[in-house]
Amino acid sequence: VKVVMAPQTIFGRVNLNVYSAGRLLKEIGVIGDGCDFTPETALVKLMWVLGHEKKYAKVKKEMETNIAGEITERSLLIDE
Repeated sequence: VKVVMAPQTIFGRVNLNVYSAGRLLKEIGVIGDGCDFTPETALVKLMWVLGHEKKYAKVKKEMETNIAGEITERSLLIDE
């Protein structure tokens, strides 16, 4: 069973490292850490990905990869 987490906020992304419950979810394999797609987008994307792939590692990689602008790039806090 593949479980995907999406944020419920308008702006912001999932960070499973903040609280112990999130770290437990990450440890058991919940997908979506660092993602900011909407719940609706996550559902449609998961249906599409599962139609093409069944292996957990490949599903996780596809879900956490920006394909069509559904995940915004992270902003850097400092100039490099």
